Amino acid sequence: MDHEDHFYRLPVQRRSFAGSERRVGIEIELTGPDVRELVDHVQQLYGGDRIFHSEFEWEVVNSSLGRFRIELDSDLLKKVGRQEEASGEWLDHLASFALGGLSKGLVPCEIVSPPVPLSRLAEVDTLVNRLRHSGARGTRDAIWTAFGLHLNPEVPSLEADSILSYLRAFLCLHDWLKVVEDVDISRRLSPYIRPFGADYVKLVLQPDYHPDRATLIDDYLEYNPSRNRALDFLPLFTYLDEARVRRTADSVLIKPRPTFHYRLPNCDIDDPSWGIYRSWNRWCTVEALADDRNGLAVISAAYLEHLDSLTPDFLDPWAEKVTQWL
Repeated sequence: MDHEDHFYRLPVQRRSFAGSERRVGIEIELTGPDVRELVDHVQQLYGGDRIFHSEFEWEVVNSSLGRFRIELDSDLLKKVGRQEEASGEWLDHLASFALGGLSKGLVPCEIVSPPVPLSRLAEVDTLVNRLRHSGARGTRDAIWTAFGLHLNPEVPSLEADSILSYLRAFLCLHDWLKVVEDVDISRRLSPYIRPFGADYVKLVLQPDYHPDRATLIDDYLEYNPSRNRALDFLPLFTYLDEARVRRTADSVLIKPRPTFHYRLPNCDIDDPSWGIYRSWNRWCTVEALADDRNGLAVISAAYLEHLDSLTPDFLDPWAEKVTQWL
């Protein structure tokens, strides 16, 4: 069932693997206000001190929620910006300025929140509303703006069996999530949120698949040596066993952290009815299924049967079939 009420559901598991209240990191990609304006909005709402790295990279630290990172989401621009700041040369400044102007509307700005406790998630929607009123635009602004909202919920357990349950629940609900999130064509055509392949889905959903942590990670890396999945497990697996992951997926962009990295949702920040609560509440449906081992086994078996069916999915869509269990 999809929940559209303007409140944040609480997941079944409310404590992290460390025993504290679970937290959620939030990443918002948008265009409209420039980086400096975004820094102003964050600081005015949550307080704190700003740290300047370059025109394309700032931080707000010691805020009421913690450390925010605000940046232009381009490695090239950040590199040029830092070089310009270090050298102080006017030619470097001119190149940085020119690149920044050319990228406006093409390269998203990104606000990366600190890990926010479950009980304080609604405070981030205050920022969303403020940015909307200041002209922020999201995914549907143009065909090339495949901007997203990323949620990073802290994991409740580091045990392989628990992680596997969340992975299975997501695999079973991916098609449903894609429909209820109304994932924009620009994002579906982009490489950033590729679905898991059928071979991997069939492996993981087999009832006799009970890997230990090393095998779970190795199997994932064999089938998915990429960050570009709608639910990216590489940050979590790197946190658990960095050397093992780096041997296969050695990317500086993979940052170890004990979270699920959910990348599927649009950022519809310019829609007055949109809020982070929508995607969070849908994610909680994944968590509820992961916690319901009997229900998860039933849905997994039904999905395996669906995948082996000769009827094309567009004639008998799994996204509709699965709703009978939700």
